[in-house]
Amino acid sequence: MKFFNQLVCSSLAVFMMSGCSNSALTRQTAEGDFDYLNAKLSTAWKMPQDAELQRYHNYDIPDGKFQGGLGEHVDIRPPQSVLALIPGVRIDSEKNQVTFWTVQPQLADEIWHVISQYLEQHQVARSQSRPSLIDTAWISWSAEDEVAPVKARYRYTRLQQGKKYGIQVSLLDMQQRDSAAEKAIYIQNRYTVIMANAITTQYDRQAQAEAARKSRQMAQQIAVAMGADRSGLPVVIARTPYTNMWQRLPDTLAKIGFSVEDRNRSQGTIKVKFSQPDDEVWQALGVAPISLDNGTYTLLLGDLGNRTSVNITGKGDKPVTEEKLKAFSDALSALFHQSH
Repeated sequence: MKFFNQLVCSSLAVFMMSGCSNSALTRQTAEGDFDYLNAKLSTAWKMPQDAELQRYHNYDIPDGKFQGGLGEHVDIRPPQSVLALIPGVRIDSEKNQVTFWTVQPQLADEIWHVISQYLEQHQVARSQSRPSLIDTAWISWSAEDEVAPVKARYRYTRLQQGKKYGIQVSLLDMQQRDSAAEKAIYIQNRYTVIMANAITTQYDRQAQAEAARKSRQMAQQIAVAMGADRSGLPVVIARTPYTNMWQRLPDTLAKIGFSVEDRNRSQGTIKVKFSQPDDEVWQALGVAPISLDNGTYTLLLGDLGNRTSVNITGKGDKPVTEEKLKAFSDALSALFHQSH
């Protein structure tokens, strides 16, 4: 979907300028002829005199006056549905209105803020603006499945019912070259949902971006401390999942003299070669040097769910002393803090 000067993509549809009205008509109109509209019952149904009439009312057509198109004037496009992209809300959808209900006042504030951002980003003028109500000027939509562009005006309202907080999206007015379309409830509801989905999509996009930012931040903020394994032997405990630790550890080790020679993820082993770095490295980190001899070592990583254990073995697969492991733990902690 797009304003004439901007393109707004959503998971539901992609709207664009269309110069082919015939193509739009084929999307809206059923295929085939509509001769059935002129069909007439040639003879009345007659029951034999000795037959017993059986009546079933399962499919009776109720009496009443119904408004709507017939034949080629019936819009066959599937109805738009409100995208449930905002956790913690209940959606009420009725004639020309979509309301997002929540028991969290902060969430209602966030949705209202997203609406304001959306209008500003797409340069939508406001005919009325108050703390709890916004009316827009005319918004022009152009879609590949519309014969002519659609113009619409919307109202956003903040509601409260007891401990429930609502944000309502309403269609105030609509215009299209075909005046009959303006009165079609189906089309009006369609463009009410389209605007509601523009808001939910924008909220979801921002929520995902914020979640990704927090994930990156958590990946950097790895707390490291000494702990013990099930046997009571000392190990380094990093408060981050195994996958994240496995990805980040090689680059981190390189900064303190460890070069990776081989890795086996399934076994959780990293073979490294240690070469004592200059004193300036330790001074910059603010920690004591790791008193390991230059040579080859193996790091053993253990998956503890949301944590990862690390141990170091030397010649003969013997663990290094707790003192050396503690110095390694301090260096890792300083490096992860420094990267943040």
